[in-house]
Amino acid sequence: MEFMKFKGYKRTVFYALVAGIFILINGIALVITPKWHPDHVVALLLGNLLLIGALFYFVYVYRLACRLKQPIPALENAAKSDLAVNQPFGLTEMQVQVGYRKTFVLLLVLSFVLPFFFMIHVPDSPHAWDYFVIFNSTTALQGHSFENLPMTPDRLGYFLRYPNNQFLGILFNKLFASFAGNIQLKMWIVTAVSALLTTVGTLAGSLVVKSLSGKRPAMLYNVMAMGFIPFYLYGAQLYSDTVTLPFVSLSLLFFCYALKAVSQTQRYLWLAVGTLFAVVGFQFKPTVLIVLLAVLGYLLLNKKWSSLLVLFCFLVVGFVGTHQLVKTTVANEPAFSKAANDRYNLPMSHWLAMSWSPENKTGGFNKKIRLYSESFPNYAAKDKADKALLRDNFKTMGFGGVVRQIGRKLSYTWPFGDLNAAFYTYRHENPLVKRYFDYIDRGTKPQGNITGWFMLKAVQTIYWVFLVILLWREIWWLLSKKKNWANLWFIPALAFFGLSVFLILWETNSRYLYHFAPLMIALAAQNLTRLLDNKLLKTKGEEGR
Repeated sequence: MEFMKFKGYKRTVFYALVAGIFILINGIALVITPKWHPDHVVALLLGNLLLIGALFYFVYVYRLACRLKQPIPALENAAKSDLAVNQPFGLTEMQVQVGYRKTFVLLLVLSFVLPFFFMIHVPDSPHAWDYFVIFNSTTALQGHSFENLPMTPDRLGYFLRYPNNQFLGILFNKLFASFAGNIQLKMWIVTAVSALLTTVGTLAGSLVVKSLSGKRPAMLYNVMAMGFIPFYLYGAQLYSDTVTLPFVSLSLLFFCYALKAVSQTQRYLWLAVGTLFAVVGFQFKPTVLIVLLAVLGYLLLNKKWSSLLVLFCFLVVGFVGTHQLVKTTVANEPAFSKAANDRYNLPMSHWLAMSWSPENKTGGFNKKIRLYSESFPNYAAKDKADKALLRDNFKTMGFGGVVRQIGRKLSYTWPFGDLNAAFYTYRHENPLVKRYFDYIDRGTKPQGNITGWFMLKAVQTIYWVFLVILLWREIWWLLSKKKNWANLWFIPALAFFGLSVFLILWETNSRYLYHFAPLMIALAAQNLTRLLDNKLLKTKGEEGR
């Protein structure tokens, strides 16, 4: 009787919480909409449909997680009738196998198809950030040399300013040259490539979970990954974030295969393949290498000296080889000559000086500081000036200012459930998305539908809150207890912790979390599984007293 009362109380609290969230979100949407138009009313209705759909999705995820609980060894000898009462909704191993295959295929379909629903409108955009610069510049070139670009900040000047995107720009220019004459066709092809990379990255995350914990948590990962909307928003555009998504997941997957391999030959083979994906991904986004560094940390802490030495050798050889390949490719482009790069390249110290400036309220990009760095005549002068600026920044801030700047960086990284996708993917070709959900605030001239934009943001934020809580619970559990350092889950936990620390030290942006999204969802799914398993063990322990 008492149990039924408690269950009824929990249900009442749940309904009250859901009602409160609906009222709060709709209330904010009503307040922030400055002028009502029929499009805003439709957006509000569509937003509420999304909220209702999200509610059913979250309930389904929780119930699925409950049904995927691992069997308890202490109950193995219990009567079947008792197990039927205690676990009425549990899935059998056969159901899990079938369910995993079905959810894997569904994740594949959604990851590849839905980005086309969110295709980006090109060539114009209210904000010409990196993706649009690369897309439009290569469209103008049609496979020819970058020398044909005008020396403006958003054309050749961009590639000389940011040497990290020269290799990506060259590949983009060569791969899509055949389609540059038809901008709509090019956009479809680019979206297809981006969607394919997104699909590979998300599915590799599923295989990581399956390799480390089996099909039960992997099935939960599949369903949780389906609800991560940034996969579909960022999956519609091809930039370094999307390009490196599969490199992070695949390198981790192959390292897991290596560390679980029975034979030494298999172990070294998988270590080599994992290293290859890590060092190639590094050429597009340096943070990809954090996964490999986490593996080195794991091997060091667990005193696996032979594997540590072999992996380090693979890293050196792979890094030198890929670096030389990229260097040669870039050197063959006349526009990126040694003299031009020395004149215009921004040094590494620029990003540190920019992110640690007390004038920088976010810890992210700051145009004023970029212009300051560009004002110096060559690379050495820029580097010297930026290092001096960095020292002055720390002197000006003091300890309290440093703490405040860290707070700014964290607040620019973690509160955005869409990983800032609403900003970076504005605006869309799909008239439904464009009319009811696209919105961007450009100071005095905001554009789009703020009502639908907020409702979509709210849905993603609810998902994000639960994801982040579960993610950091798992990271804390794995990193804070020495007994867990031998657990292979320690590697993705350490890797993501390393990325988080890097974003405090470097220029930050919530978008920079995106290529680690499969790892985030994997860790969150693992923690939810652990939570429910522990809850079941605790319940059975109390019943046995």
